[in-house]
Amino acid sequence: MIDLRQVAAAPWEEDLLVTARHKGLVDVWSLERAAHCATFETIWDYGGWRGALVPGEHPVVVAGAWERHGVCGYDLTGQRLWQDRSRTNVEAVTALAGGRVVVTHLRRATRVLEAATGEEVRSLRGVLRVIALTSDLSLGVGGGWCRLLDGSLDPLGPRIATGPGPVWFAAGDGEHLAFTDNGFLRILDSDGRERARVPEHFRLVLHDPVTGTWVAVGETFEGKNSLIRLSDDGEVLEQRPWDLRVGGTATMRGGRTLIVITAEGVQVVNCADWSVRWLEAP
Repeated sequence: MIDLRQVAAAPWEEDLLVTARHKGLVDVWSLERAAHCATFETIWDYGGWRGALVPGEHPVVVAGAWERHGVCGYDLTGQRLWQDRSRTNVEAVTALAGGRVVVTHLRRATRVLEAATGEEVRSLRGVLRVIALTSDLSLGVGGGWCRLLDGSLDPLGPRIATGPGPVWFAAGDGEHLAFTDNGFLRILDSDGRERARVPEHFRLVLHDPVTGTWVAVGETFEGKNSLIRLSDDGEVLEQRPWDLRVGGTATMRGGRTLIVITAEGVQVVNCADWSVRWLEAP
C-alpha cells in the first residue's frame, strides 16, 4: 500500500497517468500494462503537490510549487528538463493538447507554456483556472464566470455566470456542458440554456460516450462517496455507494474511464458498466 494524495491525467489520454505522494514523490502508471512504470521526485513545498502529465511523443510531468522553486518539467525517467523560478504561488497546473500546459498563479496572469521547454506561449488575463474538456476544447474559469475556449484558448461564445465559489470540475459532450458550481451540478445546452441543476456536492463529473450519460463522483458532508449516473436533464439513472474513501479522481480515454485513488491504491472504472480493476502497485 502506498500513500497516494493526488492524481493527474489528460481527459483524452489513453495510457499514462501520474499520482503524487507526500513531498512531491510522483508515480507513473500505465493503463495498457495495468501496472506502475516509474517513481521519481519533483518539486514540492507546503500546500501540496500541483502538477500534470502532458501527453505526447515524449510525455512530460510538469510540477509547480507555492513558496519557492517555481515550475519544473521532467521526463518520465525523472530527469529535470527545465525550471522557471520567476513566478511562485502556483495554484493549478493543467495539461493541454499539443504539448502545452497551463499554469495558474495567485494574483498573476495565467500562463500557457511549452511543456518540454518551459517557454511561455501566451498569457490569459482574468482567467483563474483552465479545465481541459477534450483535446481541442477547454473551460476558462474567472471570478464569477466561466467560458468555453477553443484549442488555441480563444473564447467560444459568451461568458456563463457562476456563483462566487470556484468551478473545479467540468465536462462536455459537444452539445452540453456540465460543471460544479457552489454545491450544484449544472448541465447547460450549447446555447447556454440551463437544462438541470442538481443540488449535491460532486468531486468530479465526466461524460461517458458509450452510454451517453453523465457520470459523477458524489460526496456527502460526512465524507461518504458514491458513483452517480445522470441524464442530460439531471435525472439520477443509477447510484452506487463507494465504501472506500476517495483521495483523488481523473478522467481518461475521452470519458470512458474514471481513475480513482484510495487508501488501497489506484482503481480504474469502466464508465459504461462501472466494472473496476486495480493497477498493480510497485
